[in-house]
Amino acid sequence: MSLIASELSWSVANRTVVDGVSLHVDTGTTVGLLGPNGAGKSSLLRLLAGVRTPSAGSVSVLDRPLESWRRKELARTVAVVEQQVSTEIDLTVADVVGLGRIPHRSEWAGATDGDQATVSEALRRTGLTEFADRRWHSLSGGERQLTQIARALAQEPGYLLLDEPTNHLDVAHQLDVLDLVRREPVTSVLALHDLNLAALFCDRVVVLSEGRAVRAGTPAEVLTEELVGEVYRVRCEVTPTEPEGRPHIRFLPPKRTEATLSTVDV
Repeated sequence: MSLIASELSWSVANRTVVDGVSLHVDTGTTVGLLGPNGAGKSSLLRLLAGVRTPSAGSVSVLDRPLESWRRKELARTVAVVEQQVSTEIDLTVADVVGLGRIPHRSEWAGATDGDQATVSEALRRTGLTEFADRRWHSLSGGERQLTQIARALAQEPGYLLLDEPTNHLDVAHQLDVLDLVRREPVTSVLALHDLNLAALFCDRVVVLSEGRAVRAGTPAEVLTEELVGEVYRVRCEVTPTEPEGRPHIRFLPPKRTEATLSTVDV
């Protein structure tokens, strides 16, 4: 059982944002979507989640076409955390996390003791227990991000799709969140900017450039000096780290040419 995208494309305003991407995410793995700004990472993630309808191609979850899933049924199976979430309603953190239980309840049913226990556990695992009664509008960007991740965990999904889950988080929380995601008994797809975090926590990575998947494989196979230099247009050195040989990328300052130097006022 897996998440499969076949020749997936999406266009807007006569511009192709995702261009013929095929993707096979094996059950239980953590896959990182990488690429520079505008490469199509977030758009691809939304197509995988069913938030957007592809212009061409298809997505299947558990061997079923995505369009065959009822909305509530899909929400019990796939949880999504987007980059920016805003609301005019000033809910508490516990209330926001509790939204993750709605797909598991019948219409008009209230929260059960089991729901409350699941919410408490999601708060505990994301370090938010003491924030349970805090109001959404009082939270920092990082605290809101953690709250959304806790809400996704409370859905108890089989698939977890996260768009820049480390956005707004300090280094310690970045490491904690990605370690938590990796240890969850779920299949995860994450859009990430930080290549070293992707190399450390992802089983496989897919590099996008101008809407196309240009390379896929393990971090060690994909994140080479040549690939990073070509896609991101930067200089770098890649060295393996112990004990698993995962790549670590050290970025280097750009070379300054004569033309560049001549334009600098001194």
